[in-house]
Amino acid sequence: MLNLVWYGVTAVEYKPFVSAVPDFDGVHSMMQDGFSYTVETPDYLSYTGRLMIADKQAGLAVGVYPHLFQDDTYEVWIQEGLNGYLLDVNNRLELLEPYDEQQDVLNRNKSEITRLMDQVKSVFSLD
Repeated sequence: MLNLVWYGVTAVEYKPFVSAVPDFDGVHSMMQDGFSYTVETPDYLSYTGRLMIADKQAGLAVGVYPHLFQDDTYEVWIQEGLNGYLLDVNNRLELLEPYDEQQDVLNRNKSEITRLMDQVKSVFSLD
């Protein structure tokens, strides 16, 4: 019974996401307008997958983790020269655990990250 509930819930929850990004050899991935989009459905008995958008030219990516019973969580990947940063943020691009260095990195890249957030929300119909 648990398997059926898990399958039904995740299939319904992720249907709009996998419909937005075509399946290519079992992977939901596409390139469009210079952005790379990926949908990872939840692993077995997990209810959280990941939606990704990346702009490789800008060295930025945003990961969205849709949750059933709580707010979605977000990660931002930023590549600046030889340094890479992974920032946990909310949907308003506020750091979940603020540190001065991370806040500076976020501030420097805020306009580009906002552009990615707007794009991911429009493609995946997020609130």
